Amino acid sequence: MNNRTLIDPQKFALHFAQTAVAKNVKNDELVKEAKKFLMGYLTAYYLVDDFNAIERQNFGKADAKKFEDMTFEELLDRVKELNKY
Repeated sequence: MNNRTLIDPQKFALHFAQTAVAKNVKNDELVKEAKKFLMGYLTAYYLVDDFNAIERQNFGKADAKKFEDMTFEELLDRVKELNKY
């Protein structure tokens, strides 16, 4: 992967701080919880990024039906096919 992932520190910190206050995180646990929060963020980010790449690869083919043109049954069959991997 050649692309760098950059996180807006201000937005991330604000969201973490709001979450920490809502969860009543103790001061001595802030670093540990921030690391868990960052790990969760990055895990979700890369999972979605991988999903989007697979989606573009499998639904973006010129000869493939567009998502919106598929019947529900065709979509289910396509998802089943993708889950084989």
